[in-house]
Amino acid sequence: MADFDEVLQHIGELGPYQIWLCFLVYLPALPCCMHMFSLVFIGATPVHYCATPELDAVLLERNASLAERKNVTIPWELTDDVWDYSSCARYNLSGYISANSTAAMTFNMATNLSTTECDAGWEYDRSQFQTSVSIEFDLVCQRKWLNNLAQSILMIGVLFGSVLFGDLSDRYGRKWTFFIVLSLQVIFGVANAFTHSYVTFVFLRFLVGACAYPVFMIAFVIGQEIVGPSKRALAGSVIELAFGAAIMVLAGLAYAIREWTFLQLAITLPSAVCILSWWLVPESPRWLIARGRLEEAMDIIQLMAKRNGKTLPSDIRLENKTQTMVRGQHSALDLVRTPNMMKKSLLIFFNWFAVTIMYYGLSLSTGDLAGDDYVNFFLVGVVEVPGYLTSYLVIDRLGRRVPHMLYMVVGGVACVTAAFIPKHLSPLTITLVLIGKFGAAGAFNIIYIWTGELYPTVVRNVGVGVSVLWSRCGGIASPFIALLKDVWGPLPLIILGAPACLAGALALLLPETLGLPLPQTMEEAEHFGRRRRTNEQYMPENDVESDFEMLEPQ
Repeated sequence: MADFDEVLQHIGELGPYQIWLCFLVYLPALPCCMHMFSLVFIGATPVHYCATPELDAVLLERNASLAERKNVTIPWELTDDVWDYSSCARYNLSGYISANSTAAMTFNMATNLSTTECDAGWEYDRSQFQTSVSIEFDLVCQRKWLNNLAQSILMIGVLFGSVLFGDLSDRYGRKWTFFIVLSLQVIFGVANAFTHSYVTFVFLRFLVGACAYPVFMIAFVIGQEIVGPSKRALAGSVIELAFGAAIMVLAGLAYAIREWTFLQLAITLPSAVCILSWWLVPESPRWLIARGRLEEAMDIIQLMAKRNGKTLPSDIRLENKTQTMVRGQHSALDLVRTPNMMKKSLLIFFNWFAVTIMYYGLSLSTGDLAGDDYVNFFLVGVVEVPGYLTSYLVIDRLGRRVPHMLYMVVGGVACVTAAFIPKHLSPLTITLVLIGKFGAAGAFNIIYIWTGELYPTVVRNVGVGVSVLWSRCGGIASPFIALLKDVWGPLPLIILGAPACLAGALALLLPETLGLPLPQTMEEAEHFGRRRRTNEQYMPENDVESDFEMLEPQ
């Protein structure tokens, strides 16, 4: 009797057919990842100032330039030690406008004029962004937090979808769940492009988030389950590149498409083509084995062997662990039901939370950096590539624990340091932010791979899903962290970096998984990493009573 990892030794841990399957399920992850960052551009806030419709006629009559119009209507204010026109206030000129409206153009600027809010709306500089959600719904000044809320609502959708579809994919299969959420993501993404109500927009953002991220999550799990132990890090690192690639592609699309509705469609519609791969992607053999459907699993294994040019030994038989693995329905409670699983889960959850705050906080705040918005955003995508690649290279040599700790601590220290760099040294600030993003990308890659290896097959997807749930708590908070700069300038970067340093240090308490077979049952997972001196044999010894068995009904 052989388990699936042993079977892969005969047919290839990563043969041509597995590469083809990874390509088919990884490709839809690219547009889905773009949804996670799209609000940087579809919700961009351009330079704006108060509209003054009561003066438009006379200003046009006198052919006043933009500077002259601002001098007449907009007060100056000091922001970050720089004097500029106010974006949220205007002069109250009601007392200066009479039947002869030209008087509005001749008042003395030294006159002690009162100011008022932008009670007639705003005018926007459309030289960079022709349209955006912020422009269409006036999400500026006292309403600017609504723009951050839209991103947080997306992350709440990700939280909801990760748990829901993670559990469904564990119960009903990877393939069905993958293509259902991919189809729903296309429907909701297209609908999002045609909404003209803020409430409808954020509701659809919730649904997009609930469907877009699970596409990536399930694709990741499929990739981990169809390759052998020595290739899991490679399979995980390749799909993580989708995030960096998504940022770079999104920067190019946003540069070429300056209207938010068309940009939203350009992000969404490529996923529709990927739905056609339904007929080419089989169910995960590892999931079928976990559910006791050995004949179906063997058919797929035979196909994998044929496509890889290998011959499967005729006497090989799959090990049937159905009694242990499918006795009752597993749920998220199994992640914390026993002591060792609880300890590991809490450490995993905190690391996901901390790395997500740092990753998304840096990605979504590129508009606050000096320089070109598109170039800065492109750079934070470029720097992810060496983060993913170097993390892949080191984890197969040094394991998961120490490299993850280093990436988290280096990224966190870079963020905290950047918080105290003077504004006139903006190139140094950008460099430190990019180092922080490098560390976040490397740590994200490792924690994703590591989490998939620590949880057993029967709850692997729900384990990854609940981990993502905790990470989305960081994702939900990250858009609002940027607003804390109004309280104290360095505060946002400190909040992004400090938790990463702590989480990285605590990650050293998790067990190493390098080169070990994936645990399949809850019993195996509970004993995995329990011994300090070795992880090679994680099954309980004959004289050790299983905590998990004690919880099972007799």
